[in-house]
Amino acid sequence: MITGHTWAAADLLLEPLEQALHKLAPMRPTLAPSLLGEEAVLLGAVSTALETARPEVFERRTAGLR
Repeated sequence: MITGHTWAAADLLLEPLEQALHKLAPMRPTLAPSLLGEEAVLLGAVSTALETARPEVFERRTAGLR
């Protein structure tokens, strides 16, 4: 996934990146510009924070209430 300011230049970067990646990786992943545009990094960070905090805040703290 190409994100951030690089997203605007995805059409220029996709082919060279795919060629370089295919030389290095035994499996051939597909690269595509992010549909989230410039917000992809921020949304990924928020998603990761929520995923990390959810068990701590909701599961562990409510386990004693059962």
